[in-house]
Amino acid sequence: MGTEQRRDPRVSSYAKAMLLTPPAPGYIRDLSRTGCQVVFMQPVPAAVGDLITVRVIAEHDPSITPFLIKLRVRWLKQDSIWFALGAQIEPFEDQSSLASFDKLVSYYSGAGV
Repeated sequence: MGTEQRRDPRVSSYAKAMLLTPPAPGYIRDLSRTGCQVVFMQPVPAAVGDLITVRVIAEHDPSITPFLIKLRVRWLKQDSIWFALGAQIEPFEDQSSLASFDKLVSYYSGAGV
């Protein structure tokens, strides 16, 4: 089929994700330093190229403070249960969000498991 085009390998992950506008709950399913997949329980108004903002909550590790992440949508897919999107992670605007993101990536890359 297709060839891998990611700069960084993604690792299986799980964290709650809440689309800010309009509010929609979901989950981060895989993650790398440059991108992720987010699945929502309902279709969200997003198109390839859109910039969306998601609040990430890593329930598995309370030391990871919830943070905002901006995502550039690269693909969309809907099946009978989920609405999924793949996204490129945009640069972080504040250091606390970046620090929380780094902890999340490290956790799922094996440093925290």
